[in-house]
Amino acid sequence: MAWKDRLQPASFRGVPFKVDDESAPVGRRVETHEYPNRDKSYTEDLGKVTFRPNITAYVIGDDCFDQRDRLIEALNKPGPGTLIHPTYGELNVCVNGEINVSTTSSEGRMVRLDLLFVEAGELEYPTAGAATANTLVSSCSALDDCISDNFDKFGMEGMPDFVQNGVVDDASGMLGFVSNKMALVDSGISSAARLLQGDVSVLLPPPSSGKGFVDQLQSMWRSGNRLSGNASDLYTMIKHFSGISLGSDLAPRGVWKTDSKTTQHQKQQSNYVSSAVRTTALSEAAYAVTTLPAATTVSREQSSQQATGWPSVSHPALTNAPEETASVDVPTWDELVDIRDTLNIAIDKEMARATDDRLFLALRRVKSDLNSDIKARLSQTEKTVERTPDEVLPALVLAATWFDNAARESDIVGRNAVAHPGFVPVSPLRVPVR
Repeated sequence: MAWKDRLQPASFRGVPFKVDDESAPVGRRVETHEYPNRDKSYTEDLGKVTFRPNITAYVIGDDCFDQRDRLIEALNKPGPGTLIHPTYGELNVCVNGEINVSTTSSEGRMVRLDLLFVEAGELEYPTAGAATANTLVSSCSALDDCISDNFDKFGMEGMPDFVQNGVVDDASGMLGFVSNKMALVDSGISSAARLLQGDVSVLLPPPSSGKGFVDQLQSMWRSGNRLSGNASDLYTMIKHFSGISLGSDLAPRGVWKTDSKTTQHQKQQSNYVSSAVRTTALSEAAYAVTTLPAATTVSREQSSQQATGWPSVSHPALTNAPEETASVDVPTWDELVDIRDTLNIAIDKEMARATDDRLFLALRRVKSDLNSDIKARLSQTEKTVERTPDEVLPALVLAATWFDNAARESDIVGRNAVAHPGFVPVSPLRVPVR
């Protein structure tokens, strides 16, 4: 096809005109940053250049002034309009400033116009929102640094052998408690605790300063198999991490003035170890909250309903194709509230035990950011209640009866693990309030 065959009759808002020549800038918007005393600059890409077609147009004929008036009327109308560009085709544009209209005595029956347009684009307001998960990750990282700094106070240099052995035995008992508590929850953490328990006699006594002990603790908590699981697994892990701190087995031991110096030294060093175990568990529990999946996807039936306006009803007995859903296993309202309350209690208890100001402030920051993140998640999660069907009915009927929306069938089936959507048993079902 020749290039002339691809040209289109030019018009704006349906008013035709002739084209003498046209041009339009293209490319990228950039900003070059140049710094004093530096030979290399940095060029920042700011996005695509806005398309601004410039057209040298004219109207010709005995009625050229009538054509001019109609075109001027179209150009003066507010808002975007449709431009049929001779080479780019249909464009949604706005008039870009003043339009020069000219006539000359040497060009009778002709009016020239310098048309300036700019692409209309789309009106999109910026959305403001706090990145609560990222903020919580940052707080957990700051807490980890404070835990490491606080454990720098640990040291058994110059202490008698029986004091050092007592501290090692206390630390070994703490790790044994962790291993036993996590055995039925996550075998990975339980095994890692057993391995670390065997290394305590090397990590803590001199000449070691114990600096690698906190790193080993963090590696122990992160060796869990459930940390990459679904929402239910993560919920279980968070609850048990919090329970480590709340339990009395790792509670700090009182250092009394009536105790001998050797007993005081042993208790003080053992308290540093137990504090490191508790606070690292809390840090991992808070960090695990950021990995909880969010409810951001919809099911196939819901997306079909949004597109057509009618619910798409499917049933395994009517089709051989597997049911496709885009649903994600997300924590329920009750689970999020339970996580929030449990972690708040555990952090408050640890803050009451903290003897270091930096550690106290880091724990308070984690608590604040944790509540902000869970609050944001609760705003995106439907509150649920228990409802019991009066008789065995299809999930489709229950959805239409309870929610006046047959498309909610998949929500009832998926949320309650119903074996067959055609026969929902007479038992309590967890369903959204609305």
